[in-house]
Amino acid sequence: MDKNQRTAVRGSITLTEVILVVLVIAVVAALLLPALARQREDARRLRCRENLSLLAKSVLSYTLGGGDNRFFACPLGRGQQVGTYNGAEWLAALYWTGRVPDPDLFLCPSTLDTNAKGKDIGYKKANDRGGVFGSQTISYAGMWWKSVTTRTGGAIRDDFPPDEPMACDDTQGGINHGNATNGGMNVVFLDNHVEFKTAAELDITSEHGSVGQGFPNPPKTLLWRLRN
Repeated sequence: MDKNQRTAVRGSITLTEVILVVLVIAVVAALLLPALARQREDARRLRCRENLSLLAKSVLSYTLGGGDNRFFACPLGRGQQVGTYNGAEWLAALYWTGRVPDPDLFLCPSTLDTNAKGKDIGYKKANDRGGVFGSQTISYAGMWWKSVTTRTGGAIRDDFPPDEPMACDDTQGGINHGNATNGGMNVVFLDNHVEFKTAAELDITSEHGSVGQGFPNPPKTLLWRLRN
């Protein structure tokens, strides 16, 4: 074997080694990427859980400090009849009253919704943005169905039991965490505890997208009082 042949052999071996290294990296990446994606979603789900918990605590802060320990914040300029405001507006009232000054708390980290750092959380419905208020500005659903107001308006009566859901992940558009067959929703209750309900525990098809629909007779699912 002459010098040129030996050089060619060494070159071919080096190329083979490179190919093997690339293949090993590809296999390792294929094994690690799903786990990394799950870890990222777990982190986003935890942040979402913390957001809902802080919103619930802010409701408690409002009721103790400004709601006479009985009334929740209510969207300004809305009437007393059911359907004059939605759950997203009810949650936004916490922002308007200054109880929740951070607009990012109204967005689940797993959603594509945006409120432009609070710029789009206004006093009117976002029809000019191609949808109802909250469909893009707030990625959580709040109490809406038959939330009783005072005779003069301006508050939601605190007539609900502590195990009543107060807010949850988006019930409009795409599911925040996973999908209808392999996903779930964070739900915060009036006693401030948060639970993650999986698709096996929650009928996502009924809870997501149809919550509040069928007015005045919506399906009596776990989240039937909540909507965006």
